[in-house]
Amino acid sequence: MKKTTKGAIAAGAAALLLAGGAGTMASWNASTNAGAAQTVTAGSMAVEQTGTGTWTWGTGGTFNPASDKIVPGDVVKYTATYKIDLVGTNLKATLTPSLSGVSGDLASQLTTAASSSTQTVYSAGLNQVATFTTEITFNNTGIDNTGQTKTASLSGGAVTLEQTLS
Repeated sequence: MKKTTKGAIAAGAAALLLAGGAGTMASWNASTNAGAAQTVTAGSMAVEQTGTGTWTWGTGGTFNPASDKIVPGDVVKYTATYKIDLVGTNLKATLTPSLSGVSGDLASQLTTAASSSTQTVYSAGLNQVATFTTEITFNNTGIDNTGQTKTASLSGGAVTLEQTLS
């Protein structure tokens, strides 16, 4: 047998093996639109502080960030009023404080939390008013002088409106 004939037979056998291993060579399908043409629109959420907030010591009394000095274990609170807009039929959200933008040598020794009395889940609606308290704690880092005379600029602190998945 010639080499070309052997090659053609081998190519034909390979094609048969490949076609047989792949299942059917043709398949049918059909489709149609799933309902009338509609457009969906996503909701939105926004939060904005209204007015000026107030500072207090965690134990009570006015805290003045410009003149009062904090020590490890101290808690200070910032209370402010916020306008909340939640647009979306099933949208729910909570306010969450963050110190991620706080800068300075003392920033790493501060932690934040929402005051337990202010953890409210807000539902869809416009112009909602919320009074929210952020607690900032100067952590006790053991027996060392790490934080002495250090400063932190709290202007980078934030309150974030975060969606609550139900």
